[in-house]
Amino acid sequence: MDDESLCVPEGLTKKYFKAAAVLISIIIGGLYFYAIREQIQSDKNHTSDQCPSELKTVQHQLDDVKEYKNRMERLLTETQKSQDTDRQRLKIVMQSCFAMSQQSFMCQNQFNRAQIKCNKIRADYGRVSKELQQLKDKKPS
Repeated sequence: MDDESLCVPEGLTKKYFKAAAVLISIIIGGLYFYAIREQIQSDKNHTSDQCPSELKTVQHQLDDVKEYKNRMERLLTETQKSQDTDRQRLKIVMQSCFAMSQQSFMCQNQFNRAQIKCNKIRADYGRVSKELQQLKDKKPS
């Protein structure tokens, strides 16, 4: 079928075509905006469903982090207590070593004095023994 068989003037066919094109464009545009609106609504619903789930996940992660932090604080406290105890032990050992060092020094001094006395007594004994021997030798029998 062509335009002549319908008995439609040529100018009118172009007007119908333009009108149909505009109408189709409006319908397609309307459908496009409707689809976008539905997508946005779907995203809103999905987001509102997703938020509580993500919130719970974040809360669990926060709980895990808090638990880890508490463990680390306990370990730090225990380590500090252990270090304080070790410092006290070291202080006692150092004091003990210092006391032993002083005692050793005193004992060395006493030993040196005793050795000097011993050498003096030996010398005196040797001298007295000689004098005694000389006296025995001089004595007329």
